[in-house]
Amino acid sequence: MKISIDWLKSILPTEASADEISDLLSVSGLEVEHIEPWFSVGNGLKGFVVGEVMSCVSHPNADRLRVTTVNVGGDALLPIVCGAPNVAEGQKVLVALVGTEIQMPGKESFVIGKAKIRGEISEGMICAEDECGAGNSHDGILVLRSDAQVGMPASDYFGVATDVVLEIGLTANRGDAASHLGVANDLAALLKQDFARITHQKLPIKPQGRSVNIADSELCQRYIALEMQGLQLSESPDFVKHRLRAIGIEPRDNVVNTTNYFLHQTGQPMHAFDADLLEGELVVRLALADEKLVLLDGKSIKLDLQDIVIADTSGPIALAGVMGGLKTAVNANTKNVLLEVAHFHPTLVRKSAKRHHLHTDASFRFERGVDVENMANAASLAGFHLAEHCSGTWVANSEVSTGTPETRKINLNVTELNKFAGLEIPVLEIRRILQQLGFGVNESNNHWEVSVPGWRNDVSIAVDLYEEVMRIYGYDHVPMDGKLKATLGTFEGMGLRKSENRMRQYLINQGMLEASTNSLHPSAWYPGMEDLVYLSNPLSTDMDVMRASLTPGLLQSVAYNINRKAESVQLFEVGRTYRKTVKGFKETPMLSMVFWGAVQPESWESKAKMVDHYHVKRRVMGILRSLGSEATADNITITEAPKNWLTAAEINGTVWCVEFPWRKFIKQKAETLKVVSAPKYPGMRRDLSLVVAKDQTFAELEGVVKSIKLPLLQDVRVFDVFEGKPLDAGQKAVALSFHFLNAESTLTDAEVDRCMDKLMKAFEAGGATIRK
Repeated sequence: MKISIDWLKSILPTEASADEISDLLSVSGLEVEHIEPWFSVGNGLKGFVVGEVMSCVSHPNADRLRVTTVNVGGDALLPIVCGAPNVAEGQKVLVALVGTEIQMPGKESFVIGKAKIRGEISEGMICAEDECGAGNSHDGILVLRSDAQVGMPASDYFGVATDVVLEIGLTANRGDAASHLGVANDLAALLKQDFARITHQKLPIKPQGRSVNIADSELCQRYIALEMQGLQLSESPDFVKHRLRAIGIEPRDNVVNTTNYFLHQTGQPMHAFDADLLEGELVVRLALADEKLVLLDGKSIKLDLQDIVIADTSGPIALAGVMGGLKTAVNANTKNVLLEVAHFHPTLVRKSAKRHHLHTDASFRFERGVDVENMANAASLAGFHLAEHCSGTWVANSEVSTGTPETRKINLNVTELNKFAGLEIPVLEIRRILQQLGFGVNESNNHWEVSVPGWRNDVSIAVDLYEEVMRIYGYDHVPMDGKLKATLGTFEGMGLRKSENRMRQYLINQGMLEASTNSLHPSAWYPGMEDLVYLSNPLSTDMDVMRASLTPGLLQSVAYNINRKAESVQLFEVGRTYRKTVKGFKETPMLSMVFWGAVQPESWESKAKMVDHYHVKRRVMGILRSLGSEATADNITITEAPKNWLTAAEINGTVWCVEFPWRKFIKQKAETLKVVSAPKYPGMRRDLSLVVAKDQTFAELEGVVKSIKLPLLQDVRVFDVFEGKPLDAGQKAVALSFHFLNAESTLTDAEVDRCMDKLMKAFEAGGATIRK
């Protein structure tokens, strides 16, 4: 949010500099993120002066150039080479002196220096409109009035207005500070200056105007309509245009400028209707089925049944709190205006803005809650301004209210406040701060009853009042005794963190990339799933549930990479999924991996090798080892991504995916690392060929081997698998190698034979046949 210092000081006169104001606001909670000067013309026309062309002749070495001498009020005339076709002797012109920076729209800036142009010296530049920022024309140089004083700074000639603009990073809870008036309120308390936030408590007495009806009290708390007649549309006063431009708003006609001006001054959104285009009574209601509205920007929208609209007898004419309609907009022929100042339901306005992808200055403030108590003040200021600067007559008022809001009251214990603050804040200072911020104070010894003003929606409990006093009093007043006190945590989660980091590092070492995807998903990804966690106020229909799986987000990342010609995509994410349970909600830490494309690129010696089940299985086995788990890859489901997910992500082809709750596979007791010397004695290998059922896995055969518990057996491996004749259908031959070692002595054939006999008997007992 941008704040003009000139505008701010017109509300709260102060000698404080822009930097001082910036520092005060930042330390009190309104953080100033950026501060920059603003000029009504270009960059303030620094380095530009009025000059007079004393001579102008053709360039001896260039047909299209002119060699001039220019008087800029100095001791000597300046030689300047100019290429403009309209330059002539006797003209008063705008000259950029040596060292002046030229900034042209859409081009890089450059600095004027002394130069030789085709052999002729040039010590400056005679400027066109776009070269100084005075306009957009580049057809020729800018010729000034003949009475312009030679040597006068261009900023004085054009009456350049200057300002300093603060950009404040406004937090969502500080809707009260979304205006110059709100910022001035805080600044007055910081500077200890008296300040009247509201100058008009009530509207001036006028005849009753057009009928206004609020269909449902929940939709609109208060609606004020001012009726102005005989307005003359023209430009606004310079101070209005300059202040609007300073905060980034391009001025239009004086009526529209008035609504924008007082929105940013008071924080109260308002809208002007052409009164002659309205038909009958105004109604604040919800949109009806199949209603449409063409907005001010020309965009046609289909209204939702939960959209608040302003309607007349012809139908909707505005999307309440967001944007007006084109049909009743102020135009060049407007003479009579109905000015709307209202308080719409914050949540419904926010949903409408999100639903229709509209973010306006009005919705920004309605979403945070505007001040009902300030509405008459804002309406009066705008009404008097229209009457004065648009030559109009304020002829009528209409006002509808659905109830008077109750004043919130909070009990404040001064002793508890000081205990919270860590120092003794004088009672007089506490009272001053609260009163200057707009709070009402009813004192009774140490216990105060504090009334919260309508513009402070963020203050509801005593601690909020403590913070208000502290931020204005200054956190720098809290004494430091030189001692650092801290409570050390138990670090119970460090073991999990280490396991997670080992798992991450393993996957990264294998060439995979870690992704971080949105935890909000569209419910369309999960058809028929009943335990989804829906959001109460989703940002959009594309993000209406908390994710029930990490895989959809990763699939969208796969699609993003495929569209950019990636040949292989291997991603993983460590995150949480969310499900609804009988007792509430459940968050589960999960690991998800997706694989697409080639794991081995095409080369001169081999074709590309695509990812398959076994490639993914190796990754899973590696993860389990990194976690110290005794589980096998068979305990984890490896599958192809569902077709409906591939379709939603717009992916053609196969994507392998794995997702599992990784914490369940962590070995609770870490093994102690052992260091052993290299074996002194040679080992021995024996091979064995088995005929087993075709669907029997190596893991099952390995389980048979482990069940015998042979101390001399170091390892067992598969080195060949065969299917086909002479084996029967449904059979396969598996060749295993067994590696034996005795660390204490040399192995003998007899020892190994005994081990092999036990193995063969065990295999045969399990249904295998030993091939001789």
